[in-house]
Amino acid sequence: MSQNVLNHRKQQIDAPFRVKSAGVSLVVILAIGSYFIANLLTLLTSEQAVPDGALSLTIITITLIAVVEATLQIVLFIGAGRVEEQSKLDKDIANMASRNAYRVLMAGTFATFASMFAGFTPFEMGSLLMGAFLLAEIVKFASQIVYYRQAA
Repeated sequence: MSQNVLNHRKQQIDAPFRVKSAGVSLVVILAIGSYFIANLLTLLTSEQAVPDGALSLTIITITLIAVVEATLQIVLFIGAGRVEEQSKLDKDIANMASRNAYRVLMAGTFATFASMFAGFTPFEMGSLLMGAFLLAEIVKFASQIVYYRQAA
């Protein structure tokens, strides 16, 4: 019987740290946003202006985003070992992605304000605003990934 040498290759994404960071952030926001939306749908059927559990859902969602984002970014940094200096391209991409996110957030803010005249409850308006925030974050991180791919 001959000896076979197994060549274990590390699976590694060959991308700059900032692309990996945006990808991790996008996955986190999508996952936590899905959690928020799933729980929100059960609360929207309530007849109360502010349903029981609405405050805890919002606090849990915001806390999850902060803790999971920070933890995964630290793990990503430790795995990378170091982060390269921010280039002009990195700054331009961050600015363009922030511009896109700002537009989404602005549209969401106007939609929330308009919903006041449509008879939405305070909870529904707050949920609309939280949804706009989550969508703006998704647009920002997805834009960064797209812009980095276009620049490559």
